[in-house]
Amino acid sequence: MSKVSKLFSGLALAALVTSPAAALEPVELKIASFRQGSSFYVYAVTIGDLLRNALPEGSVIDTPPIGSGVSNPALVSGGKADMGLSFTVANTWAKNGDDPFPKPISNVRALVGGLDQYYVATLAGGKNSSASVGAYLLNDKPDARAIMLPKGSTGYYASQQLYGVAGATEEKLKSKGGSYNYGSFGVVKNSFANQSADIFSHVVTVGHPAVTEIALNNEVTFLAPSDETLAGMTAKYGWDVATLPAKSFKHQDTALRLPATNTVLVARADMSDELAYTIVKTIAENAPKLAAGHKALSRFDPKTRAWKPALTGIELHPGAERYYREQGWM
Repeated sequence: MSKVSKLFSGLALAALVTSPAAALEPVELKIASFRQGSSFYVYAVTIGDLLRNALPEGSVIDTPPIGSGVSNPALVSGGKADMGLSFTVANTWAKNGDDPFPKPISNVRALVGGLDQYYVATLAGGKNSSASVGAYLLNDKPDARAIMLPKGSTGYYASQQLYGVAGATEEKLKSKGGSYNYGSFGVVKNSFANQSADIFSHVVTVGHPAVTEIALNNEVTFLAPSDETLAGMTAKYGWDVATLPAKSFKHQDTALRLPATNTVLVARADMSDELAYTIVKTIAENAPKLAAGHKALSRFDPKTRAWKPALTGIELHPGAERYYREQGWM
């Protein structure tokens, strides 16, 4: 082979290695997120826009407001979505077959982890002197009317776990005249406005719209779990611990150590390596555009966060791992 032929062959090979999208056919992808108005929905729309510009012409990227941080691994596993936004902690539950997953899920892989920082935040109505969630529910307000999002949402499971570890299970609260109640964000906001609820816990990013609105329009106190409760949430359910900066919300004047997790983009294990590689490359190389889509994505650093097992909860897709290794990050 002549030197010129070798040169062109080398360039062609390099093009395939650096631009795997060139070897792809148009694809149709559905990204499961959460309801409209949620951070997950905005994330999915932002990622969808990036992929439409990177994948072959004729590709269709759909971002329906379906699923949740807990249900999306199952939706992806069952073929009802090609990708989904989930939480590190929920991926661990899915992998192990822990509640709410009836059996282990083994065919879902991580593409991009550590996209943001979520916290399990707790608001109590009015001004309260309680030092912790447990002190509020067991001592200050043992007949509290707790409200949380409906079953299936991550907020539902986080609230049940948090109150239970703190010693205020639904049965115990009922025995003292309190209650667990459920509703949409609209119901939660109305419940604080008309004072028909006393406490609300949910997984939130800094600037979460519903919590921001509740704190702006009502006198509330942000409660933090005790160190013992935090340790229990980690040991029993796999939550991380992170500090919510002071003044992230109105009435939240001090920094709070809270149960925490991160958002992960997942796909089925049978997604082609080339497609997974292209998706990961597109997201990793457009971090500023992600941040422009949603402020919570501004902490995303693909070099230090996207690939770490502690921030994915499950095994990386081989195509994703290939990209991270080529960058020298793993």
